Amino acid sequence: MAKRPASTASDSPSDETDAGGADKGAAALRTGTLLRGLAILDILIPAGHPLSLAEIAAEADLDLSTALRLLRTLEEARQVIRVGDGKRYVASPKALRPLPLLHPIEQLRREVDPIIRDLAAKVSKTVVLVAYLGTERVVVEVMQSAGSLSPYYSTWLHGPLHASGPGKALLLSMDATRRRALLGAAPYATFTASTITDAKALEADLERAAKRGYVLVRNEYYEGLSAMATNFQTFGGRAVGCIALTGHSADFDEGSIDAMAAELMACARLMPLQAVSLKMLDQLAGRS
Repeated sequence: MAKRPASTASDSPSDETDAGGADKGAAALRTGTLLRGLAILDILIPAGHPLSLAEIAAEADLDLSTALRLLRTLEEARQVIRVGDGKRYVASPKALRPLPLLHPIEQLRREVDPIIRDLAAKVSKTVVLVAYLGTERVVVEVMQSAGSLSPYYSTWLHGPLHASGPGKALLLSMDATRRRALLGAAPYATFTASTITDAKALEADLERAAKRGYVLVRNEYYEGLSAMATNFQTFGGRAVGCIALTGHSADFDEGSIDAMAAELMACARLMPLQAVSLKMLDQLAGRS
């Protein structure tokens, strides 16, 4: 009988399993390291002053040696810099302003500044300019007037689609089938006694909004706060974002709503005339 050849490392099932496990372990380690590094950036970018190693480690829930190693890597990638005595850290210009000045979002901010500023002065409300990236909402600019609210603290809006001004405006830019897929099954989450949680009631509310040209949210997300929003479009008629007004609900009486809506929709109609960047924004969002 011929002697069976000895198994080699390449054809041993146990070795294959070990190798596969090692690969998965290494991948998990890399993923964990990446997430911890991003967590440090999430701490440094909004910080109003330089942070020490101990402050960063405590905020990120890391030991000092791990936090230091990650900070050194982020320094090498030019995402973090050291200032003062070299023992405090801030996010680098690259991390703080990652978009090039000619990026469509930056161009849009500059191009529409005059009309957004004018709108805020006319309605005495906080004006929020929002761009759509797929099904996400990105704050491009917030314009305030004397005494107006400042409710947005993040450039990425996560407010409920069915109970916020920019959320309803995004829904209004879609057909009913896509809206239902994005919203999921009703009843929707309740935030106040005024929140619309029924699918048919929400669809009826959006139909009314489509007829009048703007969405209206009164005490649906926060008691005492209201908002209205209208979509702005490219010359091709594609909605690429919205303009929202937000303020105290007491200021959203019927007479005021009509006046504010007229100014809001007039501003939205000017957008394609004012901003040549809308076409580029449409391309960025993958819609053209």
